[in-house]
Amino acid sequence: MTGIEKQSKVLYFRVILKQQHSTYFDSLILIAILVVALWPLVFGMAVMKCDAMDLYLPWKYFITDTLSHNQLPLWNPFINAGFSQMGDPGTWYPVSWGVAALFGGYSMGSLHFEYLLHLYLGGLGFYFLLKQFGLARVALLSCATGYMLSGVMIGNAQHLGWVVSAAWLPWVVMYFLRVQQAPSVRSGLKLALVFFFQLSGGYPGIFIVTIYTLVGFFLVESVKQIRAKNYAHYQKQWLFFGISSVVFLLMSSVVLIAAFDMAPLITRGTGLNDRVDVWNTLEGSFSPEALISFLYPLATTKNDLVYWGTDLSMTNAYFGVLLLLTILAVIFRKDAPKNVKIFFGIGIFFMLIAMGKSLPVRTWTTYLPFMDSFRFPSLFRLFALFFFLFSAGFSLHYLSQSVQERKLFNRLLIAAISCFGIYNIFLFSGVDQYKFMQIITKGWLHFLKVSQINELIFLQASVLILLLGLFLFMCKFKLFGDTALGWKKVFLLVFVMEIVSFTWMNRYATVLDDRSLNDASVGMDTLPEGFPTPSSTLPLTTFNDVNQSQHFDRLWKNLSIYFKRPTYDGISPYTYTNMVRAMETGEFDKLIKYPIYFFAERLDKNNHIDTTTIDTLSSQKFWVETFSPNELTLHVELPDARKFIYLQNYYPSWTANVNGKSVPVIKVSETFMAVDLPKGKSILEFSFAPKNVIRASFVSISMWVGVILYLFLTLLFFKRGKRPSKFRTPD
Repeated sequence: MTGIEKQSKVLYFRVILKQQHSTYFDSLILIAILVVALWPLVFGMAVMKCDAMDLYLPWKYFITDTLSHNQLPLWNPFINAGFSQMGDPGTWYPVSWGVAALFGGYSMGSLHFEYLLHLYLGGLGFYFLLKQFGLARVALLSCATGYMLSGVMIGNAQHLGWVVSAAWLPWVVMYFLRVQQAPSVRSGLKLALVFFFQLSGGYPGIFIVTIYTLVGFFLVESVKQIRAKNYAHYQKQWLFFGISSVVFLLMSSVVLIAAFDMAPLITRGTGLNDRVDVWNTLEGSFSPEALISFLYPLATTKNDLVYWGTDLSMTNAYFGVLLLLTILAVIFRKDAPKNVKIFFGIGIFFMLIAMGKSLPVRTWTTYLPFMDSFRFPSLFRLFALFFFLFSAGFSLHYLSQSVQERKLFNRLLIAAISCFGIYNIFLFSGVDQYKFMQIITKGWLHFLKVSQINELIFLQASVLILLLGLFLFMCKFKLFGDTALGWKKVFLLVFVMEIVSFTWMNRYATVLDDRSLNDASVGMDTLPEGFPTPSSTLPLTTFNDVNQSQHFDRLWKNLSIYFKRPTYDGISPYTYTNMVRAMETGEFDKLIKYPIYFFAERLDKNNHIDTTTIDTLSSQKFWVETFSPNELTLHVELPDARKFIYLQNYYPSWTANVNGKSVPVIKVSETFMAVDLPKGKSILEFSFAPKNVIRASFVSISMWVGVILYLFLTLLFFKRGKRPSKFRTPD
């Protein structure tokens, strides 16, 4: 080896080590920003609120607790007279399983960790995605932070499925582009794995939109390859996308089979396009009024349904005012990078869809397959922010390369300060100045309660004026030097100050409940182990959320899951059509006044239980040998033949055996189950055994474990294959 070759090799390794060092350091910076922005959650000074506590926490508690007892979480008997838990994709999310294992069970602390973990994963994924385009480091860190603390991540914190979907979106896009431009087995497997994570842990609607987004990327690249007559590469793309798709389908088999198994039985199992009730596809639209959240996200902390036209969780589209200004500074220039305009245009398109009730675009999309199967058009703002941040990344990179462009940007900031100032002058006469003093005298939370939207805008505009002024001051006096690096440092510092301060202002509206983790967890340490046998004498109505909420400080819904008591109530996005019919006929309310299991002599002509024939001494004629979510075994002794009634929702996968022989499970009173029992002694075995789902679970678990193990081993023992230093982007 010549001296020149040795020097080149040494230089190469130095560059690699420097890049790795900066990447590790930047990942720590993201963690530090996250900790500063949400320190009450990090250190247990506050807890999460709304659906995060009422829906995600109890469900994840049930799922991981069932797994700890060596059972698959197939059937959940502890809410709504029984529910096929297997049909919810989040049941099979490996990250939640791992978090529970890490914490020795799923708790409020586990929930907080999982939320923060996914914020970090989202930011880190966006960092690595933009890094593949060769953008400046300031663009990587700024846009990653903007994504990590965006209006979706903060405004929809209670909707953990949305946060999970958003966290994996940049990873999915990154590995999709890698397979598209440099196909390899590793990239294909990584794409399959992160796509499975998004499906199993996230919101199905976001997964569907992600597919359409990837199809768009694929079509654009396909046109390029065909025009260039690069057929060999095009065929290679198809091959590795095919491999990735097969692996993904195998990993996702349990999610897909269980979901499609449940779909015909629930009210949301068909399209929503022609429905006019609350499940309509336009429910939860992003309103035109909410556009002010791009500048003033604090305004969205006011839960004013009349003004916003929707819940406050659907109104926050913030991703950074400084980043928005970088786009405006570049996009109208003749020499602006095409990527800035293209990605900004795509973002505008998604915003038009998000404004479902105000524009017809969302309605048009419902004619595409599966696009009529979910509501909340506001979820499309996630994709709008995703592409806006792409545009901002290229804009910021462009600005960082030219002294002249940076000076023009600083002039734009002066214009922005003027606009914010003039607007505040007009607002001043309409705000109550006394309320601002209450921030000091009575605290921030009190101010949020008593202030109106105008006061919130006035306050945040004042903060923006100070921050933009600070930016200009630091640039003017060259506090970090007069070089491009100094300007980048100023930008990153001020942007972090902006987004952290705005997150502070919004966090108690949509993320945090003002209660410490220790106080809110009271009652969680005295929950029963295993699966206690349900009472055979107490009515099903005995155990409900209202009566059980007294045991907790900040838990209100699905409480029977913690006590492991079958009940008739609870909140869930899934409702069985059979159960709805039972409620409409009055059968449901009539029968929940009885214990979960009892005997009856006959049914009426409508297959409803004749309540006059219910044996009030049923509990004396059987004893329960085993009870678990998926099984029930009883020893029965009857003076004559009767029907055994089990007040759990009928589902085709329920089977029954009497004395070792299979017997039919009868649907009675529209939604419950019954079995005919003979006179004398019998052993009755109920079992929830969806064979296809069980088989698929073993295939799925084996696949994702195998892929993770393979990727880990190849990382340790094999050299990485070559990949392009930069992704190609649309021209």
